[in-house]
Amino acid sequence: MSGQRRSYTRPIELGIPYGLVVLAAVGGAIAIPGFLSPGHLSVMAQTAAYIGIIAIGQTLVLLVGGIDLSVPYIINLSAVLLVGFQASGLSPGTDFLLVLVVGLGAGIVNGLGISLLEVSPLVMTLGMNSILEGVAIIYSHGSPQGNAPGFVTTLSTGSAGIPYVVVLWIVLIAIVTVVLVFTRLGRNIYGIGSNRAASELCGLPVKRTIIVAYAVSGLSCALGGVLLAGYSGQAYIGMGDNYLLPSVAIVVIGGTSLAGGKGSYLQTVAGAALITVIQSALVTINMNQAGQDVLYGTAILLMAFLNQFALGRNTERPKMWSWGRGALRGWLQPVGRGPGVAVPATEQKEA
Repeated sequence: MSGQRRSYTRPIELGIPYGLVVLAAVGGAIAIPGFLSPGHLSVMAQTAAYIGIIAIGQTLVLLVGGIDLSVPYIINLSAVLLVGFQASGLSPGTDFLLVLVVGLGAGIVNGLGISLLEVSPLVMTLGMNSILEGVAIIYSHGSPQGNAPGFVTTLSTGSAGIPYVVVLWIVLIAIVTVVLVFTRLGRNIYGIGSNRAASELCGLPVKRTIIVAYAVSGLSCALGGVLLAGYSGQAYIGMGDNYLLPSVAIVVIGGTSLAGGKGSYLQTVAGAALITVIQSALVTINMNQAGQDVLYGTAILLMAFLNQFALGRNTERPKMWSWGRGALRGWLQPVGRGPGVAVPATEQKEA
């Protein structure tokens, strides 16, 4: 069994969320003239790219069995620092790098507290969010001054047929997928998320992997904050507040398990696309905010239920479907499991 390769994801696990994206898009096209016009598709892709980039780290954190609630103010502090550094006369490149370092540092602190001090992820990241909120207010005196650097604005809003931010997102999708599929880090993330205790007994670098996952989360949120500052041209207190629940929702809607060890970033991409299409349709038909909230929340619950019911790792399936499950295994498989990687209980049962 130790030599058997574990699936990164299966066709059905991608087919369900992407199929829902297609259905939502077709429904929007039927109800709204011009909904799938090139211009509107470009706008929706750009919108999905922002939340998709922010959710890179949240995906890794959920896969490893945690959660990151510090997303809003890593985003907000990053935007505030970017415009503040620019107003103080620092070079645009230096501004950009310093902000990413701050986000990376916040993520590392989260990871250290969770892995070394064994603080609950909920408590640690919520506390970090509160600290960063205070830092942002103290630094900006409650009113951020300055504008985003020109190259950041171009990256966030520019286009050469395809928006630059969408091109950046595509590159990041490829990088994250390769890391999860083909590297030891990816195997460790899945192994630890599946069974942390067994992973520790097998000698996997559990604490280091958790720190890396939260560090990436801080870095992706900082990048998201930079892009949002570039999109609006400035920063304001609270600009990250609307991204906490969506950053978790699109990961869950895509099919990643809240319990860890199951899912993929490609599924998160589908979740980002689905939420964006639904929101765009609701805005286009001028539905009031109350109705949007009801339908948005209903869609999240329905999609999360569907994925957990159809794809949940603890779901019992009739024997008549066993041939299909076996036939669909093996797509986008990572490198072979080494002797130090724990075998998930579901695979032991199937063996």
